[in-house]
Amino acid sequence: MDSNLRLEMHKWKNFYKFKEGLAVTNLLYEPLVSKDKKIFCMNWNKNQYHDNEFMTEELYNFWFNQELKYLLHLSNKKYIPEILLIDTKKRVIEFRWYDKNLNVMIENNTINKVKNWQKKIKAIKDDLEKDNIFKINMYPHTFFFDDEGNAHIMDLYGCTDKHTRYLDTKYLKPLIRNKRFDKFIINERLDTHKLYQ
Repeated sequence: MDSNLRLEMHKWKNFYKFKEGLAVTNLLYEPLVSKDKKIFCMNWNKNQYHDNEFMTEELYNFWFNQELKYLLHLSNKKYIPEILLIDTKKRVIEFRWYDKNLNVMIENNTINKVKNWQKKIKAIKDDLEKDNIFKINMYPHTFFFDDEGNAHIMDLYGCTDKHTRYLDTKYLKPLIRNKRFDKFIINERLDTHKLYQ
C-alpha cells in the first residue's frame, strides 16, 4: 500500500460492531471512520484491523470489485451510501457517515429514535429481492441511518444475482471460519442463493 495512504489512514478510527463486546465487522476490508464521524472509509488493502493471512492481492481486488459492482448497479437506489470517493488505484471507497449504525443503536438502546426502523430495513431487503439480488451478509452492522432517519445499506460485496449465484470457493478462503458454508458447496462452488435462504 502507498505509504502516504497509510499515514492518512492513521487519522481515522477503526469501526467495530457489538457482539458480546467489540468485534470486527468483516474479514475483507478495514472499516474506518473520520475523527469528526462524517465519513466512512473502506480500505481494501493489507491492514492491522484483522490479521487475515488468507487475503492476497487477487482477493482484495476481487472483493473490492464486488463492492464497486453493486454500488454502481444500485446507484439509483436511495438506500445506497452517499459516495464521496472511489479510488480504484488505492482501493479505497469513502461515503457520508452519520454515526447511526443499526448494530450500535440496538446495543445502546437508541434505535427507537428512528421511527419505523424495522419497516425501513425490511423495505431494503424486499427491494433487493425484487431485483433478484441476494445479500448474504445482511447483518445489523451493515445498515445505518442518516439524519432524516432514512435507512442505508453497506458492505455490498456480499450481494449476488443470477450471474454470480455460484461463487468459486477460492474467493471464500478468507471468509470461512466455521462449517456454515459446507452444505451449500458443490464442486468447489458455493450456491449463494441457497445460503441466503
